[in-house]
Amino acid sequence: MTTAPNPGVQNQMVPLPIGTQVRLQNGSTKTVLDHRYSGAANVLQYLVDKQKADWQSAKFCTVVQPDVTAPVSVPQPEQQAQPLPGGRLVAPATSHAIATDSDHPGVSDQKIHHTPGGLRAIQLEDRTRLFGPNVADHPQILSLTTVTDLKFTTQARLTIGDYQQDERGLYVNVLVEGVLDKVAVPYDLIEIVLTKPLLIPGKPTEDTQLETMLVVTPPVNENRIQFDAFYTWAQLARLLGLPTSGDLRHTVCTAFPQLGVEARWYERLASGTNGVNHTSGGNKLKDGSGQIAMRPITQEDRKASEVVRNTDWNLSEVLRASRPVYVSHQDLLQPGKEMATTLEAESEFLVEPGQYQHVLGKLTELLHTPGLWSKLGIADLECDDLDKESGQVVPRVSKDSYFDTPGLPLLTRGVVLRRREVPKKDKAGVYLFAVKGRMVALGGTGKERIRLASQVHLIDPVQQPRLERFLADKSVDNAFARVLDDALPGFDPSGVAIQLVVNSNRVKYTFTLENSTTVEFSADEATATFHGRSATLHCIEFGVGHPGLFIGQGSGTQGSGAQGSGTKASVAPVQQQPQGGTPLIMRPYHVPADLDNPALFDKRDYRQYQALRDSVLAYLFGTPEPKLELAGNKAQRLAQILGMTKEK
Repeated sequence: MTTAPNPGVQNQMVPLPIGTQVRLQNGSTKTVLDHRYSGAANVLQYLVDKQKADWQSAKFCTVVQPDVTAPVSVPQPEQQAQPLPGGRLVAPATSHAIATDSDHPGVSDQKIHHTPGGLRAIQLEDRTRLFGPNVADHPQILSLTTVTDLKFTTQARLTIGDYQQDERGLYVNVLVEGVLDKVAVPYDLIEIVLTKPLLIPGKPTEDTQLETMLVVTPPVNENRIQFDAFYTWAQLARLLGLPTSGDLRHTVCTAFPQLGVEARWYERLASGTNGVNHTSGGNKLKDGSGQIAMRPITQEDRKASEVVRNTDWNLSEVLRASRPVYVSHQDLLQPGKEMATTLEAESEFLVEPGQYQHVLGKLTELLHTPGLWSKLGIADLECDDLDKESGQVVPRVSKDSYFDTPGLPLLTRGVVLRRREVPKKDKAGVYLFAVKGRMVALGGTGKERIRLASQVHLIDPVQQPRLERFLADKSVDNAFARVLDDALPGFDPSGVAIQLVVNSNRVKYTFTLENSTTVEFSADEATATFHGRSATLHCIEFGVGHPGLFIGQGSGTQGSGAQGSGTKASVAPVQQQPQGGTPLIMRPYHVPADLDNPALFDKRDYRQYQALRDSVLAYLFGTPEPKLELAGNKAQRLAQILGMTKEK
């Protein structure tokens, strides 16, 4: 690191790229990780607002600039992945492990089996081939920290904390978080890669790996990893196969307006090779982050991207000022929350009250009998509503408020426009709003069907004129309103309000299958009241939760995947550059055309979902093909029973 020439920053105009450190008068050091504080005029405010520094200590300080020629030394696995005294803080919930370097002596064998040392050896070979033998000429890690976070209990994820450009190159701050009871034995193996979107008209979108940024094996008790990476424009041009002379910043950002960062968690397979069992981030924004906008993304960019098919089940992006839909409706949409779209693969069946209680009992029995799981194709089973103290399954109570206009065109046609509340789970200010639109079915039974849906977080309380304006806005970027318009073209949202309230007792299970595919199951007892009349339905529902990881199908991995073996190339080959009219970005939402794709029913994780559904139904009802009535839409059915609408 190099120190800025003059101490006392209040009169200096000092650029603050990610990684800049400010040394206070009291000797402590703070690191700037927010590019909005971009000059000396903001340094003091940054320190006080963001770092909680004492004002007098911050008033006289020294700015320390990052020195891109002095990268952080990343510890090797044997130095890095050591448990704290006393062993693991949290015991693993399920036993999964990685193949270590000692399991496969020799660099060649380690590369084949994707051990920590093998992945690092591949990274070094690829970088040497592209950038030369001097590691100072390679992309750099400017800082790396690992800490313990006992509060993080959701699915492992990658988040881009911030990124910015200057005349030298691109700075990226990355946060990777895992769950302590999911840490592998003896430690996690995580590869973080730089990606670009692969966009071919009429074909599914994919993330193409450019290079391995970092291979990390954190201590078993340190599940929160944060680092800063730096790429020069020349390095990015080489990685992307672009000319390496002229205005490289302009060349890179024009040809590739999007790049991504993806994290991959590895697991040892039966073959002894490590394969990817979970990913997060990338240009597909899996878990809501991972994308880097190299230049402002325009509505024209988004429109051009619609010739490429999105076949992922779930897509989302955190709403920021860069999204036109947020700019247009920031008086309604919660900032910093996701707008999501889904291709919902689901099977919902009506059951009798006695069957409903039978199903709950059989599922509790299955939860406590792991010996049965493999016979049904289940790798792991969890109940979201299991009380850990009593060991009992306690249904959660939810309240669904269905919106419609006075003529009830949505309820009549089975289009869902709904707010869902879960009182014991929701935090203050939560307003989750969803639309479930058009459905396509495979074959004549209607059993196999996929539906286009979207959800967003609104500002509570919702003002009706703002909601009407949002639902009427069919612009390119408003994925939510486009789902509604596709389901009921010409729908006029004037007068939209709550027309039906359904209260439910729900139990939810999550089935994990091979290749990390998850299938969500719920059992609902749903009751609605209208003009003094009440009606209750009992339903069970299966749906794809987490997509599987397969080579060449949505995993974003190159020769690794959950089945991967052999040597993985961590630098993509040079490809022909985009020509005029070719889509350049990967949009973070589905469009109606994505639903009209028969190949969705042939995806490998959909076939896994089918097999799991059918095997569990056979277990629950004691017959291979139980005779169950398709539930369709609960709100639509309840509205018909209560006489609000007529059956169409």
